[in-house]
Amino acid sequence: MKTSLLKSGCRSQRGFVLLTALVMLLVLTLTALVAMTFESNQARVAGNTANAQIAFQTADGALRVAEGNLLAGLYQVGTNGVYQFVAAASPLWLPSSTAWTTGGQYIDSGFQGGSSQDARIIVEQLPSVSANGGCVSSACSSGYGGSGPPQRVFRISSRAVGANGKSVVIVQSMFRE
Repeated sequence: MKTSLLKSGCRSQRGFVLLTALVMLLVLTLTALVAMTFESNQARVAGNTANAQIAFQTADGALRVAEGNLLAGLYQVGTNGVYQFVAAASPLWLPSSTAWTTGGQYIDSGFQGGSSQDARIIVEQLPSVSANGGCVSSACSSGYGGSGPPQRVFRISSRAVGANGKSVVIVQSMFRE
């Protein structure tokens, strides 16, 4: 008798539980795939940000090296990577400039930091300015147009790449002796 009841119960079922389980499994699989894609993108963004920070810190460190070398008198205008400013000429420090890739047009800073290669430097000597000669008003605070001895002014441009070589950063500083 038990056998006949069991057989009649199996005939009335149509597989609804199996279909529901398969749909739920499909929904869970799609949710897991979306979550994995999102996490992968977040990891890539974090890696790119870290790479850009390494490039920035390397370029900034190379600027400090160049400033120290200028104070020590190691750079002479007319030598590789040290130029006299020419207003009519195209700037050498632009990202599209070939000066960053052509040997002899830049200075290899010797500063690598966490980067994949040493930062490169271009130094331009700008027109000299006069010191402010003791002027204390706000109009004289810039240091231009005073009566003191002329001071040399340099624009230092530094280019560095990140750890994987894909992030490129160019930073500049104005340096007055």
